[in-house]
Amino acid sequence: MKKLLVLCIIMILSVSVFAVWEVGDVVEDDYSWTDNNNEYHSIHELTEAGKAVLLFWGTTG
Repeated sequence: MKKLLVLCIIMILSVSVFAVWEVGDVVEDDYSWTDNNNEYHSIHELTEAGKAVLLFWGTTG
């Protein structure tokens, strides 16, 4: 059980080491996407509206 816990902690820390941006950094590239409702969104559009953007890369199973 301890080995699993140590492995999880190492994995979490290693992901943050390879982060491209730190909190508060200015994102100069304007990434955009279309959501499930076919609505267009971009990072700059959302941040200019005062919304926070959280990016998650993963799978749903």
